[in-house]
Amino acid sequence: MAIFTKSSKEEKKSSAAAKQPAVPQAIILRIQRPHITEKALRLSEKNQYVFRVAPTATKSEIKKQIKKLYSVDPVRVRSIVGEEKQRRLKGVAGKKSVTKKMIVTIKAGQKIDLGVR
Repeated sequence: MAIFTKSSKEEKKSSAAAKQPAVPQAIILRIQRPHITEKALRLSEKNQYVFRVAPTATKSEIKKQIKKLYSVDPVRVRSIVGEEKQRRLKGVAGKKSVTKKMIVTIKAGQKIDLGVR
């Protein structure tokens, strides 16, 4: 029954596809954007910067990515999780998605340039 067996070429292709490593978690960016408000600008004077992040992001992931993206040393990371809110638009009920922010404290003397004057 040689008709139903895989040829050696097909076996090589399937084994090569199986050996490819999964995308490392560090490559997936969890930081969405800097959160720029008056309060966030006041915090930046104290070496604390606010970022919007993915709702599933963890403090350790954010710490690693801040270090890699901005070349600074994060000392402390605090998280703020906003609530899911009920909204209506033209009589149809809906939900406003959950937001998550991280406040990152960096070492004294270091700065992150967010492009704000």
